[in-house]
Amino acid sequence: MDYLEAIRQRVCPICTAGIVHRDDQFFRCGLTPGRTCPVERHLPEILEVMDSMDSPWMDDYVTRLRERVCSKQEQTEESSGDFYLKGECTLDTYFMLIAEAVEEVKG
Repeated sequence: MDYLEAIRQRVCPICTAGIVHRDDQFFRCGLTPGRTCPVERHLPEILEVMDSMDSPWMDDYVTRLRERVCSKQEQTEESSGDFYLKGECTLDTYFMLIAEAVEEVKG
């Protein structure tokens, strides 16, 4: 299993952009056409953050993710510049699950 597939299995079913059936089963991504999931768009940077550190503290990884990815995303999103402050940074919101999926694939 590759990283993106493992992340999708953990994150997509609970992502606020996900569309679910009446039986609460994940159906598909609900991002509007033309938008790419930040997880998919920034996967290389996410993997770099995970590989660049060896810390027992998740806060260290989150801080580096915010510095290297989330701050750049805020500047390029169509919405206002306070993207992270509004709780709309997908990477920040789901980073714990993303990190778990990456570690699972790494073995």
